[in-house]
Amino acid sequence: MTNQSVRNLVLYSCTFRKDLKRTVKLAQSIQKHNKANIPFYVSVPEEDVSLFKEYLSAFDVTVFNEQEIFEKNPKLDITKLYQVRGGLRQQVIKSEFWRLGLSENYLVLDADCIFIRDFDERDFIVKDDIPYSIVHEGRDVLQATDRFGPKQIRQHFLNDRVPIRQALGREGVTYDFGYAPFLWSSKVWQSLDSNYLTPNGMSFLDAVELCASEFTWYGESLINFRAIPIYPREQLFKHYHYEHQLWADRLLGYTEAILAKDCLGVVYQSNWESWGDYGPSKKSVASRVLRSTKRLLKKLYFKLRIFFRVFF
Repeated sequence: MTNQSVRNLVLYSCTFRKDLKRTVKLAQSIQKHNKANIPFYVSVPEEDVSLFKEYLSAFDVTVFNEQEIFEKNPKLDITKLYQVRGGLRQQVIKSEFWRLGLSENYLVLDADCIFIRDFDERDFIVKDDIPYSIVHEGRDVLQATDRFGPKQIRQHFLNDRVPIRQALGREGVTYDFGYAPFLWSSKVWQSLDSNYLTPNGMSFLDAVELCASEFTWYGESLINFRAIPIYPREQLFKHYHYEHQLWADRLLGYTEAILAKDCLGVVYQSNWESWGDYGPSKKSVASRVLRSTKRLLKKLYFKLRIFFRVFF
């Protein structure tokens, strides 16, 4: 990939074959709403490059081999990187994108993100090359899951954040620095590398093996090393972590048009929106039928719970 002049901001998605259809939908929403023509980059495994170039040929997007990112950091053990689970590897890829030197800042869009209103750099950049920082306490997902499950999410939330806060020596409130899309400054990643990873003989792969939450490593580095001034913002997109959050909003009449007044986009989490996967399912017909039946029964049960809470 040709290294062009350094931009202030680019859009970036790290994806793979299973999320092809979602990536196309994301590209469609960017084409519709990207009024400032902010460049859009998509990295995929080497074997998926030609597939993505074919399906994204109608859009203004640069598709490239994810290994171009790894080659910029000699500290990374690429053999080990391809032995870890895919989700962990994607965390490393996203967090190392800054090393390509394409931009001062980048908006990391998962494939299940879609924009629902027009945007330009002013939605992401405070001034000069300083981006907004996503800093909150995760109350939306914590309260939703306390009420409707899964019940273990509050403990998972702490498990994914407290070890990083402690590793970097900060006490106090456990913050949340997500969720997708993530707005990141290359200066913050550089500060983590120079102040923590390199002195401890670590790569970012070592960091996420210690605690697998790339956006928490970014956020705690932001607070601890202060590479940029902090101008806090809430999450940029409405994120439906669990389908029952979507069901609740739909029952209350929330549409994308209403959400667009306060959110740039929506995330329909791919963990539950499995019908958006590309390619044939690896599950048997019986397994898929059982999953669909369970989903319908769960949805009916959820609606009945809401009904009886409201009227009785």
